[in-house]
Amino acid sequence: MTSVPANLLLLHQGEETLFARTLKMVEFYPDLADHLAITERAMDVLDMLRQHYQADDDERAISHLGIRVFNGFATAWKLMASGYYQAATLILRDIIETTNLVNAFHVDRSLVEKWRKADRKILKRDFAPAAVRKILDEAAGLGKSRREEIYIKFSTLAGHPTLDGFAMLRPKDMDAHIGPFSDLTALRAVVEEMGMLAPQAGFAFSVYLDTSQDQCRQTAHYFMSGAMDYSGKYLGKPYSNEERAEVDRLFAGPIPGSHIRRGGGSSP
Repeated sequence: MTSVPANLLLLHQGEETLFARTLKMVEFYPDLADHLAITERAMDVLDMLRQHYQADDDERAISHLGIRVFNGFATAWKLMASGYYQAATLILRDIIETTNLVNAFHVDRSLVEKWRKADRKILKRDFAPAAVRKILDEAAGLGKSRREEIYIKFSTLAGHPTLDGFAMLRPKDMDAHIGPFSDLTALRAVVEEMGMLAPQAGFAFSVYLDTSQDQCRQTAHYFMSGAMDYSGKYLGKPYSNEERAEVDRLFAGPIPGSHIRRGGGSSP
């Protein structure tokens, strides 16, 4: 009978020790908890989409991309909490790429079917990350955005083997470390990036929620109210009282005449 090698079991024990240490850091530093909280709210949107957006092949494709992003957030958190900061950043790059693709589908819904049926040549030509960024930049009509800059940053630090990427293998004031390690600076850097990605992903997928359904409506409201708080606190883009009131008017409370049980999604 074979068994897991002893060194791999010891490695897992070390990861669990680091995970417990990360939880204590989150308890001590409120900003870390804030980034995780908005990530959870975005994940609520993705889970609600999975439950209610399956009517045809196009909807299932978008829903499955939402599952991919949900799993990406979960994996990135697991990795960074266990001391694998560079690996977590690599997963975040995938979330960027997937979110951009779904935003492109919102710009032109016909792209969903084209993407589903595309061969490798068309995928590379029309749906590569650079091609998708071009679709979004042209739709915005504001010239070149920072999307390429952000994607390159994640690629350099984690997506490709580079000298700059070695920085993510070093605890503060130490040389490169093999295996997981605990470092507040590295944790904060990665969890901040995840927190900033969460509103983007949440908004990209929330537009597909059917808010005539009470559960979808509540989930959308819970996410959007959290995203507005997060934006004002961490992104330098505060929302006015009028904007908040409009979101409350559109999304708060049950649909009149609805008999769907409240609280089936996430709850504040």
